[in-house]
Amino acid sequence: MKTRIISGAVGIVLFVAAVFASVKFSSLILLGLLVIIGCIAVYEALVTTGYAKSKFIAALSIGYAVVAPVVYSLESGMLTFFKFMLSHETVIVLYGLTVFVAAMFMHEKVTPTNAAFSFAATVGITFCFWSLAAVFCSKDGHGLFYLIIVVIAAWACDTGAYFSGYFFGRHKMAPVISPKKTVEGAIGGVIFDMLAVLAACIIFNHFSNATANIWLLVGLTPVLAVAGMFGDLVFSYIKRACGIKDYGKIMPGHGGVLDRFDSVVAVAPLVYLIVAHFPIVA
Repeated sequence: MKTRIISGAVGIVLFVAAVFASVKFSSLILLGLLVIIGCIAVYEALVTTGYAKSKFIAALSIGYAVVAPVVYSLESGMLTFFKFMLSHETVIVLYGLTVFVAAMFMHEKVTPTNAAFSFAATVGITFCFWSLAAVFCSKDGHGLFYLIIVVIAAWACDTGAYFSGYFFGRHKMAPVISPKKTVEGAIGGVIFDMLAVLAACIIFNHFSNATANIWLLVGLTPVLAVAGMFGDLVFSYIKRACGIKDYGKIMPGHGGVLDRFDSVVAVAPLVYLIVAHFPIVA
């Protein structure tokens, strides 16, 4: 537990430092950090699990995890000083075709399932980490608040579910995939998440000139919390299917990037869509 706490604290300090540097100097700092984290996550999803079955496909996927966020950023205006002709749709299609053509030539060891998983996992994980950068670089100037909402929605729910499950857990939610998760823990996680988001909104409204739509955000929080839980369960399901305990050892006491960011991967794109289509801050 001590190792887990120290490792988590170091991770939080590094992430906060990157966010602060991005606010102070350039959003490229956070984008670069998230690209690195995304590449590690893709590596864990394909290589640690053994799903890629090919070093070429793994390397190609990691290359996509580097290129795609830059292309997304160009289209969203985050990197307007670059002139780049490729759209993110083009990059996805080229990447997908290359993966399946490569799998075809290596059909003796790479199955269509391996290729499909490599493609889906890489595109999904990469987009999710880019979503974190996108909400932070929101054009309305409230990106830091949106990023905080992502982090709270994902990790506060985990914390609330852990303690609720520890004290009140009776009914297993997914006994085979994740034996420690309970229905009572899930309910407690959602409630704690709503309270945490409520507190964040009150603090934001007190110290900012803008006003967060408290009831809209709190009302949408259960959706984010449930999404985070399913993100956690899906990546746990993949681990169980592959017979591995953790995706990596980069974070002592936590495991790999995906062990810590599994819920964030599911929450970040939803917050990105909510920010784009709902009046979160006025």
